[in-house]
Amino acid sequence: MIKHIVLFKFIEGKKESDSKNLMEKLMILPDQIDLIRSYEVGANIIEGPNNYDVSLIATFDTLEDLKAYGKKEPHIEFFKYLDTVVDEVKVLDYEF
Repeated sequence: MIKHIVLFKFIEGKKESDSKNLMEKLMILPDQIDLIRSYEVGANIIEGPNNYDVSLIATFDTLEDLKAYGKKEPHIEFFKYLDTVVDEVKVLDYEF
C-alpha cells in the first residue's frame, strides 16, 4: 500500500474565498478515480506561520496506481484550478 499526503497553502488573500471550493473539488476525486482506496481531506484549525491550510491523505494499492492517478483527467483538471488559488504544495509518498 502507498500513502499519499499533500499539504496546500493558499495564495495570500485566497484562503477565505476558496477554502470551501478547494475542499469540495478534492472530495469529488474519489468518485471520479477508482484507483483511490481511502481518502481524507481536512482544513487546518490552528493558525501559524509554518502551518498549511488544507491536507489530503489518500491510499493506493501500488506505486503504479498512484502514478496513474496523477495522469487521470480529473486530477489534471484539479491541478489547473489549484494553480489559481494555492501558493505552495508539499507532497510525501511512502509505502506501508
